[in-house]
Amino acid sequence: MMKRKLLALAVTGALSSSAMATTFHNQGSVLGYGDAGNNHTIFANFKNPAFLGGDDTNREIGLGASVGIDAEYKEVDGVGDNFDTLDARIAEIEANFAGDVAAAEADIEEALNTFFQSNENLNINLKASGSVPLVVQTTNNGGFMLAASVTTGTNAKFLRTGDADVTVTPVGPSDFTYNLNSESAMLFSAFQLAEVSLAYSADLNRFFKPQNGQVNAGIRLKAMSGQFNHYGLEFDSFLDNQNGEFEDRVSDGLDEVTTFENTESQFGVDLGLQYIAKNYLLGLSLENINSPSFKYNMADADTQAFATAGYLEDEITFEPKARLEAATYSKNRRWTLAGFYDLTKTMDITGLETKKAGVAVSYASNRWFLPDLRAGYTNESAGNEMSRIHGGLTIGPVSVDVAANSFDFGEDVDNSIAANVSVELTF
Repeated sequence: MMKRKLLALAVTGALSSSAMATTFHNQGSVLGYGDAGNNHTIFANFKNPAFLGGDDTNREIGLGASVGIDAEYKEVDGVGDNFDTLDARIAEIEANFAGDVAAAEADIEEALNTFFQSNENLNINLKASGSVPLVVQTTNNGGFMLAASVTTGTNAKFLRTGDADVTVTPVGPSDFTYNLNSESAMLFSAFQLAEVSLAYSADLNRFFKPQNGQVNAGIRLKAMSGQFNHYGLEFDSFLDNQNGEFEDRVSDGLDEVTTFENTESQFGVDLGLQYIAKNYLLGLSLENINSPSFKYNMADADTQAFATAGYLEDEITFEPKARLEAATYSKNRRWTLAGFYDLTKTMDITGLETKKAGVAVSYASNRWFLPDLRAGYTNESAGNEMSRIHGGLTIGPVSVDVAANSFDFGEDVDNSIAANVSVELTF
């Protein structure tokens, strides 16, 4: 029972850091519209800067603010029961010990390896994020966006490097002590990333103008400041807490991994292109074309040893993401059916790979007393492969958007959920 409580302390302590601040996920109502965004929200300019170019029906000044949370947890349902089973099995081996050292070592190793194998896919992610964009679209000189955003979060998972090795030392004829090399750890990663970005888009009518529409090209320049930390907590001291030092190690390690005092600066570039006709849109966005990267800081010598051995990444690189998007509009452009498809697999800020495709339908009201509505589905084919149903509504300037992999919100059910609240003022 004590080991189970200590594990809960470790997980809860690390994840609590993500509540302290707040974008590397879908800002504002883009969460409900789907990753590709929609020209009815200024937050779509984060996804494809070509949206800033607008069209003949869409010239505006806009100011927005968004805050959101994002949580994903996989295979956490059996951790407590697995610990109970492990405790019971080791107690049984100790109770039945009759001097056979080799048999005791083999039995404990089997119990430990079974435990680690049953939990090696455990993964928990939490993110919190906030964004503030200012958008100015002009009639003849294109559109501009100045934006600031910040994201913070944590990831917790098992790290297994091999089979456990146990050495049993008899203490009398029917008792023993043991030392172990678990070859396993609980890995905590924490991050905080701030961005200040300047984006611009304009139509290319001066160079060429399609007969039935226009082509917009956009660019977004991002000044990024962030820190990424690793902390690897070996299970050797976790399972053998004879000196009661484990809780202190957990506390010190979590303080270290969630402290952001050595930030690193990088620069990112996004590009966008859209063809906009009266009743449809085709687009391409290229995110992080220069592949910005950040070094991971290691919380202690044990964590550094995992990295040196190749079990932990020593840096995170945001490789270029290419995305296709398309939308079709009703005659009055109030109804929209939109979709997107990622052409490349890239790294998410949590350290998991991501590759998505999705579709969404939305209605933009022209009556103050009727809300804007949106709903859709996004498939995730990489990482934890947690796809989501998403939707939202806008009443006046306020939007509320949610997404979930499952509507069973039980404590131990795998899920991927998110919620945003945002405000948009347009003039």
